[in-house]
Amino acid sequence: MTEPSKQPAYGSLTPLVEQYLGLESMEVTESLLDLCGARIDARALPLLTRRLQEQEAQILSFQVRGYTRMREKSEQLVASLKPLIAALEVAEQDAGRDNT
Repeated sequence: MTEPSKQPAYGSLTPLVEQYLGLESMEVTESLLDLCGARIDARALPLLTRRLQEQEAQILSFQVRGYTRMREKSEQLVASLKPLIAALEVAEQDAGRDNT
């Protein structure tokens, strides 16, 4: 009889980690990311671009419905996503030039 693994498979941790990080403070999340070496790179561009488009579309919808706080949050996300996407695109172009 084989002994069960002491740690669950990584894939089964993903939903648990996502749920936890969604509830955790930003300060603790940043500490965890620093400890674990996580980073956002050009691979995230499609997801970030999609999130930008979603948030931009929601701003008008929230405004029409009078959801001021939700509109403000979407505006904050858009304001943070735009420079992040631009920086990642530049980094991706720079990496492409370095490889040639």
